[in-house]
Amino acid sequence: MIKSFPHFGIYVADIALATRFYVDGLGFEPQESGSSDAPGPLLEIPGATVRTQFIRHEQGMRMELWTVENRVPAGVADPRPANLPGRVHLCFVVDDLEQVAARIVEFGGSRLDATLSDLGYGKLMFCADPDGTRIELVQMTSQWSGGASEQG
Repeated sequence: MIKSFPHFGIYVADIALATRFYVDGLGFEPQESGSSDAPGPLLEIPGATVRTQFIRHEQGMRMELWTVENRVPAGVADPRPANLPGRVHLCFVVDDLEQVAARIVEFGGSRLDATLSDLGYGKLMFCADPDGTRIELVQMTSQWSGGASEQG
């Protein structure tokens, strides 16, 4: 069985831009960073030099932002379709959806205004980081568990 879940990783095209987005824009704390060619085979990119920057939210969630130096990203940085298999999204509960969405844009991301919804327990909207990773913003208007008590 799984013993722990210490972090998750997101590939980014520009590690400095992504770090600024999550740290200065959304309030994560920078942690350890580094550069190594050791992970190349692990990532199925032999000979690659991988740069990493770990960041942490005050509630404990850790993300690893990582990039491969001197290699063009394999895809494009657009908000990927919601039904693309394997596509991830981050979910952040916020006090003020409009304020956080404005910061996302200010720090290089984008708003996906057509996704703005009210699902009864709160206002929700997707945005995207500079690399197209979707970010779900949830502004609570009533009780919601965040999916913790849902089965499935």
